[in-house]
This record gives sequence, structure tokens and C-alpha cells, in this order.
Amino acid sequence: MPPLDGTTVLDVTQMVSGPFASMVLADLGAEVLKVERPGGELGRSNPPFTDGRSEYFTAVNRNKRSVALDLKSDDGREAFLALAEDADVVVENNPTGRMERFGIGYDAVRERNPEVIYCSITGFGQTGPYADRPALDIVAQAMSGVMSITGPPEGDPYRAGVPIGDIAASMYAVQGVLLALLGREQGDGGEYIDISMLDCLQSWLTVRAGYTFGTGERYPRTGNALAEFVPYGTFEASDGHLAVVVVADHQWDRLCAAIDRPDLGADPDLETAAGRREHRERVESELAETFATAPVDEWFDRLAGADVPVAPVYDTLETWEDEHVRHRGLRAEVEGADAIRHPVKYGSTEPSIRRGVPAVGEHTRETLEAAGVDDERIAALLEQL
Repeated sequence: MPPLDGTTVLDVTQMVSGPFASMVLADLGAEVLKVERPGGELGRSNPPFTDGRSEYFTAVNRNKRSVALDLKSDDGREAFLALAEDADVVVENNPTGRMERFGIGYDAVRERNPEVIYCSITGFGQTGPYADRPALDIVAQAMSGVMSITGPPEGDPYRAGVPIGDIAASMYAVQGVLLALLGREQGDGGEYIDISMLDCLQSWLTVRAGYTFGTGERYPRTGNALAEFVPYGTFEASDGHLAVVVVADHQWDRLCAAIDRPDLGADPDLETAAGRREHRERVESELAETFATAPVDEWFDRLAGADVPVAPVYDTLETWEDEHVRHRGLRAEVEGADAIRHPVKYGSTEPSIRRGVPAVGEHTRETLEAAGVDDERIAALLEQL
């Protein structure tokens, strides 16, 4: 049985940070009711489209039921509160104060359901000078310090290729909800959870923040290289790129043997990490010259066979064709749409994809009927859609 079987989540989210969090809860067995405005949440309008379906939306909204409500109306608000009476969790990522203006903030929901766990995800959190400011992923990446250390040493800072501000907030939201559910089982009652994208992404600085705390200096932007280790980065082979990492001296010895460069392995200037750091340019130049002589697959086999950390640099098409990736079975198809499974594998249970992505309002009537909303009010709500 999925670990969250029997848990009901009201999902009042859009775009990525909220929908991804509620999708993870759904994968773990929760019944997730996605409450959308008439016409659907903003993510449904984002390209690309397949048969009129947004692949952007599909990526973070499987395993849910859709309930369409006009939360600006009295009837919509009351219908939401009726659903909230029996919900275990509410997850929302609206601008600070919007849920309160709609009359469905934490205090209003708690009056109906004192045991509710209410999780709010915003860019800057519920308190502080910037609490009311809008924020998307790139804002969190910029302010957290992450962008400053991403990209080549010279030139502009880069954002990460995936929305890590959104995903960091999603992951901490899931952790917070699970912890609150556990606490409630132990008698702690309901809980309010305040998730800030900026806070979450700053927490990911970890060892980079440690560098700054210890030296009083900003961490340098080094592209794919890393200040502590040499080699550490990407190299161009004859037909593509590969990533190569050496963090221990014995790995350096293995690398030199695997690429038939005994001269580098025997060089006393390069036998230690400190020496390789001192002679970084020479090490990288020599390796670049060697790796350019053969294809990626050959180097991948030779270095991996020598227990040297190495990987091809795949694009988002190539990664799914790798034999190991296929074996792990992360890519799935649900109701004609591609999906990425929940990545954690358990010994006794398996997170499941039980249904695909719902149409806007697909489950409105049946959900409201189950919540005890009378037929007349349901009819009035459906007329608003």
C-alpha cells in the first residue's frame, strides 16, 4: 500500500514549485485534488503542446483530479472550505496574501479543520521586507548566490538549466508536509508551513557557503572546473564531450594508465592534488589533447573500467537511451503521455502513477458531491466555469 494512501491534499498551485510538490505527494499515494480557476491554471497554456495538451503542465500534474472553482466568488469559496473540512493537507504557491483575500487562507481553513496541514510556497516567504514581492525561479537563483557561481569564469552568470529554485522549494515542501503528518499522528495537531524559494535555494549553497564563511570571500565562478580538484570538468572527445573527475591521488594514477599516458602518471609535479592544482593549466591541456583523439564511448569504457569517475555529456534526448537509464525504468508512459517516475525505490512499496493529467474541472461534480455540497450549489458552481 502506498505510504500516503488515505491522505487527501488540496492543491491550489500553478506553474512548477507547487504542482511538483503535490505531484510527489500523489506519487506516494495521496489523493490530490487540484483546485483550478475556470479555464485552468497558468501552466496549461505553456508550450510545447501535443494534441492540445501542454507538455509543460503534464510534467508536473499527473496522478491528480481537477476541480474547477471560481475562488473569487462566495460559492467558490464555500465549496473550497467544504473540501478543506475533510482534507489533510493544503498546498498553495500563490502570492503572499492572495489566499487570505479569497477567504481561504490558513486561519479560515483552520476554523473548519483544526488538524489541517497548510503549506504555502512563495518566492520570499510570508515575512520580511520582500514578502509581498513576486518571484519566479530566476529571481531565487539570482538572489541566492547560485547564479553568481554558475557559468564560465569570464562573462555573464548563468541560471541553472532546470528550475532549481522551484524544485528546491518543492522538495522542502514535501519534507515539511511529511514531517507535519508524522507530528500529527503523534498528537501535535495541525501545522502551518512557510516555504521560501530563496531560503531553500540558499540552503543548497552548503559547501559553497562554507567557503565564503571560512574565507570571507565570494566563491569563484569556474565553469565546469572546480577549485579543489584537478581534473574536474568536461573535455572534448572526437565526437562529443565527457565529464572526468579525479578527487584522489590513486584515481589520478588510474586515469593516466587508462589513457596510456604513463608520462603524466610518473610526473612528480602531478602526483598529489596540491601539485595538480598548482599545474592546472598543464594538466587540462595535456588531457584535452589526449581526449580529442578518440570518441566518447571509448573513453567512457576505458575510464569507467579503471574506476575513474566519468560520464558522457548527454542532451535531454540522449540520456533516455543509455542502457543504465533504461534499466532503472524512470521514464514511463501514462495515458499516451511520457512521464518521469518518482525516483526513490523502496523495498516494500512502490510509488505509482495511477492516472494521467486531468482535464480542467474533470472531477468537479463528483468531488463536490462527495464533500456533501448540495445539487443546487453544484449546478451554480458549474455555471461559473
